Amino acid sequence: MSQLTFWFGCALVALIAEFVSGTFYLLMVALALACGGIAAWLGAPEHWQWLAASVSGSAGLFAIYRRRRKLMRPPAPQDDPDWGQQVEIRALTTPGHARIHYRGAEWDALLLDNRLDAGGTGYISGREGNLFKISSQQPQ
Repeated sequence: MSQLTFWFGCALVALIAEFVSGTFYLLMVALALACGGIAAWLGAPEHWQWLAASVSGSAGLFAIYRRRRKLMRPPAPQDDPDWGQQVEIRALTTPGHARIHYRGAEWDALLLDNRLDAGGTGYISGREGNLFKISSQQPQ
């Protein structure tokens, strides 16, 4: 089988699979395989074809990953009953993290402001699982 047939055949299979599944990830894989085919068509050695496909595929997948992360919106914090509640900062654990006292228990927290210190108070401005995000000003 010629190299051109291999690269463009695999690209076509990935493109058809993308049409069936509807993900942009397979589209990037198809484009990466096409880049390998273009390198073969230009007469590049086989290891350069694989390098072109790998680099273009990695760049495409990374671009989609970053775009999806950027477009993802966090859930509306107003739905959280803890949003805006005042907490007491008990102790600083690691840089940017602390233990807080809230609702009769101690919790792990991420400090969003450098002004927050042990013994002070802060306000809940978000949460990731059981990790509260604490700011020095009450959120609107």
